[in-house]
Amino acid sequence: MDILTLIRSYVEGLLDAEDRFIDHLDTFPELEQTVVELTNRMAAEFLGVVLTTADTLIRESGVRKKEYTIQRKRMRTLISSVGDVTFEHTLFKDKKGQTKCLLDDQIRLPDKERFTTLAEAKVLSEAEVHSYQHAADSIRTGTQTITKTTVMNKIHAIEKELPEIVPLPEPDRKKQVEYLYLEADEDHIHKQKDGTTEGCFIGKLVYLFEGKEEVCKGRRKLIAPFYFGGLYNGSDRNAALWKQVEKYIQDHYDQESLKRVYICSDGGAWIKSAVNYIYKGKLVADRFHLMKYIYRVANYTLDDRDTTVGRFYKYIYKNKPVTVKKLLTRIRNHCEGSDRAVEECRKFMLNNWKAIQAAFHDEHVLGCSAEGHVSSVYSERMSSRPMGWSETGSDRMCKLRCYVRNYGRGKIVELVRYRREQECLRQKAVGAEEMIDQSTKIRYTSEQRRNRAYIERVQATLELGSTVRKTLAIREQIGSI
Repeated sequence: MDILTLIRSYVEGLLDAEDRFIDHLDTFPELEQTVVELTNRMAAEFLGVVLTTADTLIRESGVRKKEYTIQRKRMRTLISSVGDVTFEHTLFKDKKGQTKCLLDDQIRLPDKERFTTLAEAKVLSEAEVHSYQHAADSIRTGTQTITKTTVMNKIHAIEKELPEIVPLPEPDRKKQVEYLYLEADEDHIHKQKDGTTEGCFIGKLVYLFEGKEEVCKGRRKLIAPFYFGGLYNGSDRNAALWKQVEKYIQDHYDQESLKRVYICSDGGAWIKSAVNYIYKGKLVADRFHLMKYIYRVANYTLDDRDTTVGRFYKYIYKNKPVTVKKLLTRIRNHCEGSDRAVEECRKFMLNNWKAIQAAFHDEHVLGCSAEGHVSSVYSERMSSRPMGWSETGSDRMCKLRCYVRNYGRGKIVELVRYRREQECLRQKAVGAEEMIDQSTKIRYTSEQRRNRAYIERVQATLELGSTVRKTLAIREQIGSI
């Protein structure tokens, strides 16, 4: 089917649908459904026609004839965002005896790929929010089968290290700020093994921002946040995470004008190690976790809880770690069942005393919201429901959810395009040379001009068409009311 036949069929379908609606104005939902189906079918068939045309132009090209011979032609079907796209697909052989499809090479379509770029982006977008099965059901297809395993494979295929899609600023255009803030925490993601849930993965979340601004009374939002995430197991991978954060700061901020990077920590060793990699980094304690330990201990005291909490705060503010240790010892000795709470509080406070002092006395330190960010970025998709994850799946989902928050859902297509470029490079299937010569393009352009002239004549005919029948049909229905 050529483009003109396709357009003629589409227009006739629309006009027939319009006629049926004019005769029965109460069938608007049916009209809408028909138009959507016609449009999607027309779009899918149009994409197939265009790809077939491109394949034909490559076959006819003089550039191709010098380097490649035709081996065979067959039909290929891709899953697109508008339905199945079927097109002619030619296999060629070069002078070395190697075979390849030059059309796939030119449009960066990896071997055995079943999805168009936009269709894969849509699957990833749905899977980032909903279940794999929901993502599979979101794509319309005819003869192809999409299962939740297919969606899982797409998640697993995301590159291990994601690209930064925003161009880096020029050295003299880097942001100049005095203070940056790093907050980090982890989520415990249920591990799946042999169909059962066993243990947890630690999904690490780090986000960098320039400060906080008030949205409304009692509510603030981060200024220019950027998220980093993944599993990053082991000391080497953890170091890679912090080096990635430091590189982002180097690339986007003028470090000469930067006075301090505050690293908010809940006492975790992997977070505290950030000071070894972040230039001008300074550890500050997460006061939320500090309060949690203090309140847990204060619940065991015979005195009023708020009084005990006040004592802790007074000794912390006056920088008296010895007095804090004495208070904890007194509570453990006189309050039955307090041993575990006291020991956890003692360990947190004494191991992080310098960071706690910074949180209380440095006027530039802000409150920490890491718990809430972990909940919204990771937990709502990955751990708040009874589900299990593989190591690769949990790592890639962490990265995908951070990517969406950094660049927006509409940029997932760039992530897919990057993956395909990398895969084609691994397959050595990216051809730099143009496979359609200029004379073939000129001949095709001439044919397109003739097609446009025909379409203009069809449009003029439609504009001159009578609307009398439609008017009479509407008057008849109004008269029957």
